[in-house]
Amino acid sequence: MKKYLSFLLRPTYLTATVLVILLHLLLMTVHPRFVHNLEMIFYDLMFQLRGPLPVGPEVVIVAIDDASVKAIGRWPWSRREIIRLMEVLTQSEARVVGFDIIFAEKEEGLDLAFLSRLERDLAQFARQIPELRRWLQQELQTVDPDTKLAALFQRHGNVVLGYYFQGLASVASGPESFGMGISKDIIKSSTFDLVRWTSHHCSPCPLVNAWGVETNLPKLTAAAADTGFFNAMPDPDGAIRSVPLVISYQDDLYAPLSLAILQRYLDDPPLQITLGDHGILNLALGSIRLPVDDYGRLRINFRGPAKTFPYYSFVDVVSGEVPLAKFKDKIVLVGASAVGIYDIRVTPFAAVFPGVEVHANVIDNILRGDFLWAPTGLVNPTALVLIFLALIICWVQPRVRPWFGLMLLALMIFVAFYINFYLFTRHQIYLQITYVLSCLIVTYVVVAFLRFLAEERERKRIRAAFQNYVAPEVVNTMLQHPEKLKLGGEKREMTVLFSDIRGFTSLSEQMEPEVLVSLLHSYLNPMTEIVFQHKGTMDKYIGDAIMAIYGAPLPLPDHAARACETALDMLATLTRLWEGWRAQGLPELKIGIGINSGPMTVGNMGSERLFDYTVIGDNVNLASRLEGLNKYYGTAILISEATQKLLPPIFILREVDRVRVKGKKAPVSIFELRGQGQPEGKEEELLQAFAAGLTAFRQQHWEEAEKLFAHCLGLYPDDGPTKLLLKRTKDLPGSPLPPDWDGTATLTEK
Repeated sequence: MKKYLSFLLRPTYLTATVLVILLHLLLMTVHPRFVHNLEMIFYDLMFQLRGPLPVGPEVVIVAIDDASVKAIGRWPWSRREIIRLMEVLTQSEARVVGFDIIFAEKEEGLDLAFLSRLERDLAQFARQIPELRRWLQQELQTVDPDTKLAALFQRHGNVVLGYYFQGLASVASGPESFGMGISKDIIKSSTFDLVRWTSHHCSPCPLVNAWGVETNLPKLTAAAADTGFFNAMPDPDGAIRSVPLVISYQDDLYAPLSLAILQRYLDDPPLQITLGDHGILNLALGSIRLPVDDYGRLRINFRGPAKTFPYYSFVDVVSGEVPLAKFKDKIVLVGASAVGIYDIRVTPFAAVFPGVEVHANVIDNILRGDFLWAPTGLVNPTALVLIFLALIICWVQPRVRPWFGLMLLALMIFVAFYINFYLFTRHQIYLQITYVLSCLIVTYVVVAFLRFLAEERERKRIRAAFQNYVAPEVVNTMLQHPEKLKLGGEKREMTVLFSDIRGFTSLSEQMEPEVLVSLLHSYLNPMTEIVFQHKGTMDKYIGDAIMAIYGAPLPLPDHAARACETALDMLATLTRLWEGWRAQGLPELKIGIGINSGPMTVGNMGSERLFDYTVIGDNVNLASRLEGLNKYYGTAILISEATQKLLPPIFILREVDRVRVKGKKAPVSIFELRGQGQPEGKEEELLQAFAAGLTAFRQQHWEEAEKLFAHCLGLYPDDGPTKLLLKRTKDLPGSPLPPDWDGTATLTEK
């Protein structure tokens, strides 16, 4: 149980990412309004980045534009202007004429009484002006322009009129519970040909419903080949991005103007619709399946901004300035583009877009078959892209630097946009990019937060593990660059220093415990600080002994020099300490220091419950042996040949012997570290004489060696290495020596 609680309280990057993904998948099923509004911004951006598409040759638009209004007069116009247009379109053999305007009110002809009086008063002039008489007779015969327009509709044979539903609402309805309104018989021609219900009880059944309808004059409707509604249903931000292809009214389902026009253009294929418990299952025009949502709305794949389709001004058409061939066998849409007529829409391409061109886009979409698909729900490409990119963030971000993680996030956002743009332009698929971007950003933030917590725990662990071993600045460096710290066993080139108080065991037997502890504290505190000052790591205290390492946990290029500087500072500090101890009546302390360099294994050694950060290896043991040899040679600091080779010339060294320590077969040259700088006077003389004496000793030139060592003692009577070598020089000539003797001393004690 404790394990599972720990898992919940300290989630891994993967579990946190999975939770973020599941949250976004849940939001995708709900699709809140604020997400939808944000999504539409990206949706419109895809159109603008894609740019216009070529349109088919089937559709042209006759626009009631500003030039026409200026030439003919304020809208609405006399029906005679529409008659003039129909005469031109009929003569041009336009295939289908669709009106995105409504003729709801009857237009009165000339007053008959007025015409009678006018004819009586001007009778005498009319007999003399045949043209005027013929005009008057023509006007008397054309007192009802609606009748003439209806006749032109019938003559053409393929005129489709639009009408307008009132009170639209996307609410649940069953097949027998549509809203009530005026008689539907007048628009009966726009009902679906085949309606199939897969369930007798569609509750709820999402459909776009209407409670009333505004139609054209019955005379005109009867003369038209077909009718269809031209309602638009803007999104909450007022933009048109989809159109309803079915609206329920009373107990029938009705098709839009675009489908009615296409039926006439494609030789009357049947309009079919299948409804289920949750909305529309299938909607088709003949063999063309139309991808609508549950409410019957079709996403418009807009071809471009306004006037992407061919536009012809109404006034130019009726005045004969447009060649009739422009309309032959075409779908001609008649509608308003003048801003003052208020049939202007907002679309992804523009804030000023004629409503009539919306129908043109729908018709062209269906004829080309390049419908937009914006999948929703869980089973869609959006979910796959979301999961894939979020898992990449989860896997890569914890393994790279924060700035690289930020660059990765930017790259993933770009990849998400590119995938969406590619699918949109090449396959007409729009992904819900808002969920993808949100998931990427939230995943990045969550992983970054978890990484921060993990790094903070790691900092605390590192600080707790090393603050007692290394200097504070070293700890800070490790915290800033934890990648430089490799915990566990690691082989590394390092230097180790051992320091020990001479005769401490006998000293502890003579002193009171409190005084002894106080003395040890006053000695170890400054010695530890010296180690830290030279960037060393306190490995451990072994009673009165100090073990320090250089080159771990952080690499240290000059580790050998820093260890030697530490040893010299220890001796100098001990001298100052003794001056204070002497005033307290405390005994003088002497220390021996051994230093060796080479490959060592460093890391956490011990058990899982108790471990220590330390070094192990033969080179560590040699340093310990060198520290002990100080008693044998009467020196304070002994270093190995390996350390000597790493030191710069600034250190004053004296080779004191070549030894074979216990546990090692190979001999090692050992050096006394005497200080820093340039030796002068007696010091320089000692070093030269001792080096010459050591060479003579190894060459078995005993008399010469004895003289040189004696000279050294004259300079420094208490010099330990000289005393030892002089004694050997006197003793060895009387002893048998092996043939390969080279002056190496074999030591049998540690």
